[in-house]
Amino acid sequence: MAEQVSETGEEAPERAVAHDIIRRGLIGGPVLVGVCAGVWGFDGLWSSGFALGLILFNFWLAASLITWSMRISPTMLMAGVMGGYFIRLGILTGAYFLVRNAGWFEALPFVITLVAAHIVLLVWETRYVSMSLAYPGLKPQGATQ
Repeated sequence: MAEQVSETGEEAPERAVAHDIIRRGLIGGPVLVGVCAGVWGFDGLWSSGFALGLILFNFWLAASLITWSMRISPTMLMAGVMGGYFIRLGILTGAYFLVRNAGWFEALPFVITLVAAHIVLLVWETRYVSMSLAYPGLKPQGATQ
């Protein structure tokens, strides 16, 4: 997969943020999957793991849509963000309906993981996002508030 870079040769900020969220999800997500496995057994493990995979895909897809649409025009960026939201919501809903009757699927660990991991990852990431035009995306390594 080709790396999306800006005109200055740096990675697009939205892609950098999404990659950081995915990295943090791969670090913290197994804890939640493990808790679900402890409570619901293997069905909880698979259901929670499936939800975690959907979440990480959701963040990656959101960044990809933003990167793609902003290269076209500001109008396309707004359409990509709003349309992408509904597309991604449809993917999450469709994934649920696709597996809801599977023998390994448990709804409660799926929903708990889907909601909790989205919220926790977004809150966790706010500590690392730069709100400055000098450093869009992630804060530089040595930067403090």
